[in-house]
Amino acid sequence: MSAQKFYTTYKEFLAKVFPDFKRVRKLPLSGGMSCPNLDGSNGKGGCSYCNNKSFSPVWDKASVSVQEQIAEFLPRIRRKYKDAGILAYFQPYTNTYAPVERLREIYEPAFASNEIAGVAIGTRPDCVPDDVLELLAYENSRKPVILELGLQTANEETLKVIGRGHSVSDFCEASSRAHAAGLLVSSHVILGLPGENFRDFERTAEVIRETKMSAVKIHPLHIVRGTRLAESFARKEFELLSFDDYCKAVARFIQIVGKDVAIERFSGEAQNETLIAPDWCGDRNQIVSKVEEILSTSL
Repeated sequence: MSAQKFYTTYKEFLAKVFPDFKRVRKLPLSGGMSCPNLDGSNGKGGCSYCNNKSFSPVWDKASVSVQEQIAEFLPRIRRKYKDAGILAYFQPYTNTYAPVERLREIYEPAFASNEIAGVAIGTRPDCVPDDVLELLAYENSRKPVILELGLQTANEETLKVIGRGHSVSDFCEASSRAHAAGLLVSSHVILGLPGENFRDFERTAEVIRETKMSAVKIHPLHIVRGTRLAESFARKEFELLSFDDYCKAVARFIQIVGKDVAIERFSGEAQNETLIAPDWCGDRNQIVSKVEEILSTSL
């Protein structure tokens, strides 16, 4: 039996959310927002591993209106995927971090566009107050909304060390309120943060399962230029997971979350000019193949 039978793909999840489309493609957008970990309200300098330039293709579009971004980027997707459903994805920084009336203005071009089937919004678990959830619940009545809450790890001490500025309970509480508002909720996690071991990865998977996430992105720890973690790595203060250990961790993670949680990503890749290590993280096919091999032999 194929290992894929033991997990739900993100494509399968999207097919249920958007049954009118055979394929759904993401359209990354910038809402021009910042982050409480950057502006001093919660911290300065951001999370120790974070450089938005390393993962978001629209990290530099903060001064460009959402309407202009849609007009610029949507035709590129349409040329390749003519009949795809488009999932607008507010990606860089914290995309609920503004007064609710401002958020309404930012989101409106996406919800008003006939070209866009649904909207995904990436944010932090400590940045979804009730009035924001009320707005998203309303928008969800117009088009499906997927709220992406970053967890990264369920180890409270690690959250402090990497400067996340929120707790596991913040994540669980935000997830519960978002579900109560009728939203689909996904998350992303990092396997291999400094000082963590396989039990930490298992506990993170347990929290993802317990909070009933619709989907999860699983990433290895990236060391990217311009971050505090890059400085720590240069001083050899910790080691990264090997390719084999990462694949074993992902396979175990998938076993724990089960088929109720779609696996959006097995890995992730930073932009070439920013990535320091690991050198294997961009080879998604190799990672998927190895993880499925492990699942096939252990299940």
